[in-house]
Amino acid sequence: MRITSAPRHQYLYYVVLGFLAFNDLAKGTFAMQSQTSRAAVAQLRSTSDKLSNLLDVAKCAGWAKREGASMLFLPECFGFLGESGQETLSRAEPPILVSGSESAQQKSVKGPIFDALKLTVSSYANGSEQVADISESSVQIEVSLLDGLKTIARESGCWLSAGGMHESGAPPAAMGGEGNEAKSRVYNSHVIIDSDGIVKSTYRKSHLFDVSIPNKVNLRESATTAPGEELVVCDSPIGRLGLSTCYDVRFPEMYVDLVQRGGAEILLVPSAFTVPTGKAHWHTLLTARAIENQCYVLAAAQVGKHNNKRKSYGHSLAVDPWGDIVADAGGYDGAGTMSTERYVEDEDAVSPVEVPSIILCDIDREKINSVRERIPIQQHRANAVIRFG
Repeated sequence: MRITSAPRHQYLYYVVLGFLAFNDLAKGTFAMQSQTSRAAVAQLRSTSDKLSNLLDVAKCAGWAKREGASMLFLPECFGFLGESGQETLSRAEPPILVSGSESAQQKSVKGPIFDALKLTVSSYANGSEQVADISESSVQIEVSLLDGLKTIARESGCWLSAGGMHESGAPPAAMGGEGNEAKSRVYNSHVIIDSDGIVKSTYRKSHLFDVSIPNKVNLRESATTAPGEELVVCDSPIGRLGLSTCYDVRFPEMYVDLVQRGGAEILLVPSAFTVPTGKAHWHTLLTARAIENQCYVLAAAQVGKHNNKRKSYGHSLAVDPWGDIVADAGGYDGAGTMSTERYVEDEDAVSPVEVPSIILCDIDREKINSVRERIPIQQHRANAVIRFG
């Protein structure tokens, strides 16, 4: 279902309702769920080693399963974070398909890498926390992030929010002048996968991070990435999700549409925030989005040094509809709600906190309803008539 955006916004958006199969809804799969469900939000320090990154995701999925979480949320670039745009382009994943045969999507992938992911999930779920040895020949194989995620979802029984992976198939950027070839680009895609390993929805990041702060930050995401043009919501075991990615959080009108027109109850902001922008704005932006939309906000984050060029702020966060921080995984300027015993107060530390890790948040649907009833922002917004004098 596609709905053209209200003309008050300057963006051409669509709201794509990423419903679970209509039959599931008709049978009351989610209508009968408990008012409270548990979410696990990961914090990672991803690198260019896809297999190592997937093993970290598997560990988090095992912990999530042990703690009774229905869904695990991963940060932007969870599976790959390289040093150059060319490396990003050359190692992008194939195009991601949402539609198609469910039986085909459910087909398990076999091999030593996927056996290792299964063992890691199960051992971290039962507390033994073992990671399988993988042969050197297997390590040399470029693993599919999507196949790895499907394996992890099936083994853990958790839904996954894969907060951002580089997906090939984006339209190339036009180059000016005669004889110049079009420049290849990818999408930065946020994918929802259910516990059967089926891709339920894909959101392609709309707002690209082109920012230069002298002597601090100089990144131009649009050089290798094409913007998406659709907003996406998706029903899940913990409620209706409103998908976004990182830099999107600075555009509040996007979240108004996700809630007002898409019915989102939980806003997702998987990120790899830089340290300077994180220290300045991270907590403020996320609590603002929660308060003004009366939603839970779950923001899985990258933390630490990824390579010689990239370093992330951390502080995976869970915020409730009243704007209270439920859990904070810590980062370069503090331990958050985590134990301070393993916090390293050092700007040059590879990571100031232990990674991988998860924080937990119990999503209380009744709390969402209660906050919205007490201060009916959505109704007031819909009824307001505002114009220039």
